[in-house]
Amino acid sequence: MKRSLLHIALFLMTFNQVISQEYGGVHTSPYLPFIGLTNQPAELVRHDATWNINLISAKAGLLKNISFVSGDFWDLIGRAGLGDLKFFLASDESLLYVKGRVIIPSITYKLNDRHSLGVTMSVRADGVYNSSNDEFLKIFKGIENPEFFEDIKGEYFRSLVNTWMEYGFAWSTTLSKTDNNWLTGGVVVKVLKGFGAGYLEMDDIDVMFDKEHISHFDMRMSYGFNEGLNKTINGGDIIEQSGDFGIGLDLGLGYSYQPDHLIGVKGMPYRYKLGFVVSDIGRINNRKTENQASYNVQMDNVPYSRFQGIETLEALKDSIEKSIDYEEIKEGSFRTNLPLTFSANVDYCFRPHWFVNSTLVFRPKYYNSLVKLVSKNIWRSNLTVRYETRKWGAYLPISYSSALGWSTGISARYRNLYIGSTTILGNLFGQGDSQRQIYFGLSIPIK
Repeated sequence: MKRSLLHIALFLMTFNQVISQEYGGVHTSPYLPFIGLTNQPAELVRHDATWNINLISAKAGLLKNISFVSGDFWDLIGRAGLGDLKFFLASDESLLYVKGRVIIPSITYKLNDRHSLGVTMSVRADGVYNSSNDEFLKIFKGIENPEFFEDIKGEYFRSLVNTWMEYGFAWSTTLSKTDNNWLTGGVVVKVLKGFGAGYLEMDDIDVMFDKEHISHFDMRMSYGFNEGLNKTINGGDIIEQSGDFGIGLDLGLGYSYQPDHLIGVKGMPYRYKLGFVVSDIGRINNRKTENQASYNVQMDNVPYSRFQGIETLEALKDSIEKSIDYEEIKEGSFRTNLPLTFSANVDYCFRPHWFVNSTLVFRPKYYNSLVKLVSKNIWRSNLTVRYETRKWGAYLPISYSSALGWSTGISARYRNLYIGSTTILGNLFGQGDSQRQIYFGLSIPIK
């Protein structure tokens, strides 16, 4: 089963170099019960099916992507965090996200009008890479004309990868309900099992160039990775789950209002609906550390050939250790927090079957408890116009991210089969050419 999921993820990666956000477009549909398991646990009790079997929901890919040629998705995920530096050295992009999620078949059950339950399993992955200066990366490509290089002062090169299995147990309940008002709440308790996790940080990089050699090279270097990521980097199998266990939590509230004159009108489930979600509260401790250390590096008069052709983290580490007297600071374990997310949305039905949704997403200190990867906070806003009936749905999501800029997509639904993208429409008009995205899913409701 798990290998089949990896093959599905591989298909996603090779199909148009995909990336993903939170199923942008279909993420607030009142006709898709899987929304309660992925985006808003308060939605579970709102769906009228007694049983729902979510066969598959998948999203995976690259944001601000570069050209990967790997034949294995999870190997690619590992490399995006730490492994082969050559993938980064071939790019002029300073920021790269790798994100993935595959939901294994899951089940929801509506006990009565007030309570619904759900059980789900997901394979998830995050990888982030960020560099402040492309001139530093060019040292590893081979320098032919060093006289054109400017000295580097106070720059950084950072990356992190976090992959895990997630077992979710959801409960959704009606807190209050009248003819006009409906207030619901939901919680998902998640048991986390770590796969590969690790980080690399080169900070305070100072480099001075002259014609024949690097006259001065100074930086702080820290790295650590657990057994799972070490096996991935060395061609092993990430599904052995060598990471530790952790606990996670999602919380949600939903409120909808329906005025008297619209009660019973077909195609208007509510006049407006408000939602608030706090997701991915939790962390995984990585005590099975395979390799972890911190260096204070200082070198003078280093030939350019010393670093030329370096393609892996291990080669970089070996080159530094063989070149200098370094101060090594050994560590014990490290932890990877989940990507804590706050989101709020307003969904307005302005005429039968026609909706407009506005969503605001906030990620504070994105993974910065371990590595200072990006700006302290990440914001994203979505505006989606859609047409929906129980049978059909069409969606036009427009998004802006403080880290990634603008994207425009299109999505479609037939009953409980959906497919979409948050970038493809913009790509057709030359917007966000470095981003590609697709997602899909299928669920079966049983009355």
